[in-house]
Amino acid sequence: MAVTVRAWPLLAVLGAGLFLVAVDATVLHVALPDLVRQLRPGAAAQVWIVAIYPLTAAPLLLPFGTLGDRFGRRRVLVTGYAVFGAASLGCALAPGVPALLAARALLGVGGALIMPVTMSLLRELFPDRRQRRTAIAVCSGIAGTGSVFGPVLGGVLVEAWGWRATFLVNPPVILAAVVAALRRLPRSPPGRQPWDARSAVLAAGGVLGIAFAAGPSDNGPATGAAGVAGAVLLVLFVRRQRRAEAPLLDLALFRRPGVPGAAGGILLVMSTLVGLGLLLAQYLQVVLGLSPAAAAARLLLVLGASAAGSVVAPALLERFGNARVRTAGFALAAAALAIPAAGGLTSPWWLGGALVGVGLGMALALTSSTDTLLTAAPADRAGGAAAVEKTGYELGAGLGTTAFGSLAAAVYAAHLVVPPGVPEAAERLASAGPAQAEAASQGLAVAGELLAAARAACTTGVEVAAGVAAALFAVATLFSSAVLKKTVAV
Repeated sequence: MAVTVRAWPLLAVLGAGLFLVAVDATVLHVALPDLVRQLRPGAAAQVWIVAIYPLTAAPLLLPFGTLGDRFGRRRVLVTGYAVFGAASLGCALAPGVPALLAARALLGVGGALIMPVTMSLLRELFPDRRQRRTAIAVCSGIAGTGSVFGPVLGGVLVEAWGWRATFLVNPPVILAAVVAALRRLPRSPPGRQPWDARSAVLAAGGVLGIAFAAGPSDNGPATGAAGVAGAVLLVLFVRRQRRAEAPLLDLALFRRPGVPGAAGGILLVMSTLVGLGLLLAQYLQVVLGLSPAAAAARLLLVLGASAAGSVVAPALLERFGNARVRTAGFALAAAALAIPAAGGLTSPWWLGGALVGVGLGMALALTSSTDTLLTAAPADRAGGAAAVEKTGYELGAGLGTTAFGSLAAAVYAAHLVVPPGVPEAAERLASAGPAQAEAASQGLAVAGELLAAARAACTTGVEVAAGVAAALFAVATLFSSAVLKKTVAV
């Protein structure tokens, strides 16, 4: 009992680092227009500036997650904090786009060290499952709300000090977390199992290839080759894990009830939460004309609902079980996303209700999925399970940004009706996006008509993206319900 009592204050230390890691996945959503005005990146570079952080972290989560099991979790956590803090300073001081991309990639390395070891420490600090569920709900809520709070924080900081301030908030918090971790966090003994470096390379290379193939790249042959290479490396990784005496990832984890659905649920939740969050942040500013802070304030509805869902989740899990709560979360998210898909974007009341439903449904799905994964693994292999959870988290964030962004951009370009009298150069610029349409309209006699057409096309793009997300959650609900019925029947 004494260990558990002491563990609750330590949860604040773990939560602080996890919160910053989650925030940095989305903090540039609202800050991007200010960054573009200063550094002037191209269209592809803009996407990479946002996506390179999660797409760098995703391939490293599995090998880095098991580092804590092998070399001690406190040591790996503090190392991750140090890398993350240094990378944050690099982002804030970046003189140009290449330096910013490099620093954002290093930020992903730090995040990959922090996230899985943070979640695996919950097994060590909270041996009682009921208390661990509460701790998992808190950390899942922090991760989910951090992703939503990123645009809110970014909007406030951009209006006050500019985009660089979004990274300067990290180092002081990280420094305090390092001091607290070294003083308060128990030193976990190194594991006895060897760390399989070859498996780590195969896992990282495989996920990186898949991530690059789905990422923001215009090079068709290279993209296809990366996807094939990634798939081959993952097949080799799985074969090696089956034969190894001490595998990097225990594949038996995925044969446990609920684990595949939980891993898929995390991927779906985070891809939708981050991908649609970016689209909504741009819609609120470009189409509705809100300031960055005002747009961020609208997204607080998702934040509040997600926090409420994290509070009630432990009691619901205790009463109904993980599978039922996860299914209910999927269903609620599907119903909420159907509102903007059906034209509810233009009504503040309908949009507000949709944001609340999305936040609540995703919090329930995320908490139940995380608890399923962490509970399914034995305590000495918790790092691998946590790495699977966080790989879904970061891969979802990266792929959500690129997939939903690409979908909305394609729909926008297809539905943009350029009025007569617009020069060819201005038409090409306006076709790149609604923000570019504002620049293209400068000095044109038909500026008002062009802006109206761009806003209408942007609205259609967001509606289609929301409809696709609603359909995916509806399918997830049906699949989860079928699995649940089969489990109950058995």
